[in-house]
Amino acid sequence: MKVNDLRKLSDKDLLSRLVDNKESLQKYRFQKSIQQLEDYKVLSDLRKENARINTILKEKTLDKGNIDG
Repeated sequence: MKVNDLRKLSDKDLLSRLVDNKESLQKYRFQKSIQQLEDYKVLSDLRKENARINTILKEKTLDKGNIDG
């Protein structure tokens, strides 16, 4: 998912997406360990999307703190 699309989601949606991605990542890592995973790119894509989501969540919390000052 693109960054702009992720920014449009609410915090609740981002957190649920992050949890889903972590579960999928765990499943794909297991498949990789038993050599059943054919497309390894999905692992890096999920990690990158998780990093994007974490960054957006951090930006949103920082923006909420800067409203006062």
